[in-house]
Amino acid sequence: MAQAILPAALKPGDRVGIVASSAPEPFTDPAWFERGLTALKAQGYEVVVADTATQEFGYRAAPEQQILSDFHGFVTDPTIKGIIFAGGGKNSNRLLGGLDTGLLAQHPKVIVGVSDPTVLLNAITAATGLITFHGPSVVWDWGSEALNELTARHFVQVAGGDVTAGLLENAPLTVLRPGTAEGHLVAGCLSAVRNLLGTKHEPDWDGAVFAWEDVSKPIELLDATLTHFRDLGVLERISGMVVGELVNCEDSRSWNAEAMLHDLCDGYSFPILTGLPFGHTSTKYTLPIGARVQLNTSSSAPLQIIGPWVS
Repeated sequence: MAQAILPAALKPGDRVGIVASSAPEPFTDPAWFERGLTALKAQGYEVVVADTATQEFGYRAAPEQQILSDFHGFVTDPTIKGIIFAGGGKNSNRLLGGLDTGLLAQHPKVIVGVSDPTVLLNAITAATGLITFHGPSVVWDWGSEALNELTARHFVQVAGGDVTAGLLENAPLTVLRPGTAEGHLVAGCLSAVRNLLGTKHEPDWDGAVFAWEDVSKPIELLDATLTHFRDLGVLERISGMVVGELVNCEDSRSWNAEAMLHDLCDGYSFPILTGLPFGHTSTKYTLPIGARVQLNTSSSAPLQIIGPWVS
């Protein structure tokens, strides 16, 4: 990974740009989107919605060049201090080829997404060293009819640079395999991050702590996906693994995620924690991709963000 670039902390009163990288969720779920904008404003942020964010182009919000134009416009706009992806989808990787990583490195700012946009977050961090943020989306998190208090609070703390937010003392983590590890964080939806494998946008796996989660996948499919990572040598290179709370990921012939992980990761020695609420859960911690994290399964806080993530 390139040398870390820290974005400026995001504070109440700052302007944030809203973009849709894939699915037209603000168009299909306008009530959720409007609630999300209202909730962000209630935190003190001023929101600016990209033109393409509320459009529809089949199963995407808009053609990729138009989305990229809006995104890069927010990147270079000095009045915009952060960028939040509106929701998810399946095709954020369509934007990878047009990402101006030089522009992103020159204009570092807080960039936040979850689910499918994590393909972009990890690509940006890998290419530039810019810390990006695996955190709540406008539609599905801020726009929830019952906004989760921890989700909102932790995002504001992390984006604002509150160092105490890195101590995840109360996170409901389970030790699947004990040990210690320290490294830069690669975090995302497993099926989205898989789209980076073998491309020039692939994360730097050497010494990384890999935090992943997914939604609505049977355990045998998660096995097949992780096997792809294994066969490309990823599991030989990482120093630790954190598995998120898996939403609607059903057992396969009585095997749950823990049984699959024990079996698939048996040949490796890195520590494994499971159960972290991030990603597709309503309760979610905001994780700075590219920041240094520490795993210590004998600690009262087995996962800690120890490196700086904002300036």
